Amino acid sequence: MASSPSGTRGHSTTTWATYSRTRLPWRSTFTINPPSPVVIELDVHDTLTDTTRPHRNPNHVLRSGPRPKLTFLSANSSMPPLPSSPPQRQPVHSDADFAHPAHPFALVTNIPLVTMTPANGSTELWLGTHTADVSAQEGAHGDRASGRIREPLLAARAAVRGPSQPTVRKGSIVLRDLRLWHAGMPNSTADVRVMLAMIRFASWYRNPMRLRLAEDVRPLLEAVDGRLEVPVDWISREEALRTYLGRGFGNSYDFDQEQ
Repeated sequence: MASSPSGTRGHSTTTWATYSRTRLPWRSTFTINPPSPVVIELDVHDTLTDTTRPHRNPNHVLRSGPRPKLTFLSANSSMPPLPSSPPQRQPVHSDADFAHPAHPFALVTNIPLVTMTPANGSTELWLGTHTADVSAQEGAHGDRASGRIREPLLAARAAVRGPSQPTVRKGSIVLRDLRLWHAGMPNSTADVRVMLAMIRFASWYRNPMRLRLAEDVRPLLEAVDGRLEVPVDWISREEALRTYLGRGFGNSYDFDQEQ
């Protein structure tokens, strides 16, 4: 679920470092996904081990099978408004902006680091929409409108079951199917709303993405005891801190699988 800035889904060549230098003054209009440098002193033990163990989260086993694969680890922040620029919402979209299986293949885990409310931009969720296919969307992967849901379908779905914007306590675990319709919402408070975002794919799903983590994190992942596959390119601590802002956002992440 790496949410991109509102209305900018499709800027696949822009990195977070470039974006933050050129677009951050207009932050009130955006939901952004700044990456975190994963190094040992950030105390990510619970995030990388406890919350990723399939046996502690039976939903992952029941929906996508044993030994899922973690290939996405990021954050998602809804920024407070500026006087000159009121907050805006994202279009309703699906992160599965490609021809995808009709059965579960990927689950998103969100962990709010502050309590999320409608006031500070908790994610809008359209429950029951995970069964829709790519024909419900406007734009192909890489386009500006990639994954955006067609307006007539939104109206039809709202007549059956409208969206929800829940209050979620700090430290809770929120699971959703990657295909689910959702939208980043405006933050009307003075504080940043931030949550962690992880995606686990079924073991049979051939997603080629890999994490880039500092070597000092390796012992934490070894504690996962083989029940979770984590493809990692290990790099030095110095390189992790130097390059983490060079990661992309939005459509620079490809959740499709290799043919």
